[in-house]
Amino acid sequence: MKVGVIYESTRGRTKAMAEAICEGVTAADAECEVIDAKEFNGLADFCAFAIGSSTRMKRVLPMVKRILSELTDLKGIPAASYGSYGWSGEAPDEIANRLIELNAEIVIDQPIKAKDYPGESVLEECRNLGTLLAGKCS
Repeated sequence: MKVGVIYESTRGRTKAMAEAICEGVTAADAECEVIDAKEFNGLADFCAFAIGSSTRMKRVLPMVKRILSELTDLKGIPAASYGSYGWSGEAPDEIANRLIELNAEIVIDQPIKAKDYPGESVLEECRNLGTLLAGKCS
């Protein structure tokens, strides 16, 4: 089993966060797969996952929104949300709320958010999230 890190990014900022999450997973000796939302094929292979989106016009980007609408009961799968934003940053919260509705085990108190490009402290938070998700798979 492996950790899935799904993202949709407009300027590469949320993608950078996804890659940092995966770095944390692999540093914890677990398998990780970074998945562009348009390539998402389901959660069957994952023991835990994170899903992220940039915020555009106060909303989750369309491919992540589609994924969230198609997911069914997550039955306690460990999960988290994250994302970048330029102005307002609602997308990670919207994702987290949907994951809660779907009965995921939310592994962090608040979604990870980055205003503009994620700085080193945010990337470190992402790596720590990856380590936490990897630990949920053992």
